[in-house]
Amino acid sequence: MTTTRASKLSEAFAFAAIAWAPGMVACAAAQPPVVDAPGMAASAETPPRKPDAVVVEPPSALPGAVTHAEARGVVALREPLAGDALREAVVQVAEAWQQGSLEALVAMLTSDAGAIESRGRGRGPLIEGWRQRLHAHEYGRLAGVELLRPERIERWSWDELGTSDAPARPADMKPDEVYVRAPLEVTRVANEKVFDDVIVLLLRLEDGRYKVSAYGEVEGR
Repeated sequence: MTTTRASKLSEAFAFAAIAWAPGMVACAAAQPPVVDAPGMAASAETPPRKPDAVVVEPPSALPGAVTHAEARGVVALREPLAGDALREAVVQVAEAWQQGSLEALVAMLTSDAGAIESRGRGRGPLIEGWRQRLHAHEYGRLAGVELLRPERIERWSWDELGTSDAPARPADMKPDEVYVRAPLEVTRVANEKVFDDVIVLLLRLEDGRYKVSAYGEVEGR
């Protein structure tokens, strides 16, 4: 009786072991494989990847800068002329005449200024000519008179001059200068002619402001 019971218990344990074994196999199969942490072994053996080569084309040569150009091809436009600053310089010249102030006129000149038709002679002859005019005529009587109208002032850059619809370029003009024509509203004081019809200037930026590098006057509008 005892032997039979022990045999039955052994069979029960064996059956339970057989039933439990497939579950263990299934659990083992379900476990994820052990993988090394990223960058450990791989980084030690594999060198870092270099970026792909990029073909760089050399920059194409740009044409010279101009003030105006037709809408054709590639052009480089120069920064527009500062109209307000130019007009202010011309108005200051006119105001110096109205004040009858040689000092104010001279303060507007660059160091290499001269008469526009004989610039190579320098500042001396130009300033002496002004001195004689101021002594001979009462320019101070022009105070309060509208000597010129800023909206009528015309200007051209160096490369715009010499074309069919622009004045001729002065022989001594430099590329960084601006050619200006300012028609005058008044040319006489007490029936005495004190100006020609148009003041002609070459202006150049110096110390952040436009100054007169050449001065002249011409007849005709």
